[in-house]
Amino acid sequence: MKQCFFLIVIVLFAVACNNTPATPDATAAETKKEMPAMPMMPTYSSDFSIGNYDYAKMIVQGSWKDWQDNTMDNMKSWIADTITVLQSNGKMIKGADSLIANWKRGRASYTSIIDTVNAVVPVYSNDKKENWVLVWATEINTDMKGVKDTVNFMETWRINKDGKADMVFQYDRNQRNE
Repeated sequence: MKQCFFLIVIVLFAVACNNTPATPDATAAETKKEMPAMPMMPTYSSDFSIGNYDYAKMIVQGSWKDWQDNTMDNMKSWIADTITVLQSNGKMIKGADSLIANWKRGRASYTSIIDTVNAVVPVYSNDKKENWVLVWATEINTDMKGVKDTVNFMETWRINKDGKADMVFQYDRNQRNE
């Protein structure tokens, strides 16, 4: 849990450092910070700004609230037919119908789920012109045998030009195995 919190603090600090508030006399050029030379350059992008908060709401409602409430059929309205999901267990799922069916099977193995979204940050890659939503969450689930488990998640969702999620990278850390 401490590691998840530490990661959230780092991301929020990086975003805050990149968004210096402007004074009335400051120009846009004075408020934009340049990326320092990096010892290893990011291969995807290092030019991000805060993105669309509506996309953050869409992901929290669609992915987290609908999973908790066992209403995954709602996903059809906000995920692309061509979605690709790289799950934390190493499994890749392609296509909306496959994803919904897979997540329904997974959800059916629990009698209850309590999800807490710890942080959500919509970001926009300025150079790639892509929207992403970053989510940190904690899940407490109870399986069919009554065994409770707590899992910390980090998900990265890409939103396509049509405003639908088309890619997900999911990572988790199961606290029971510490």
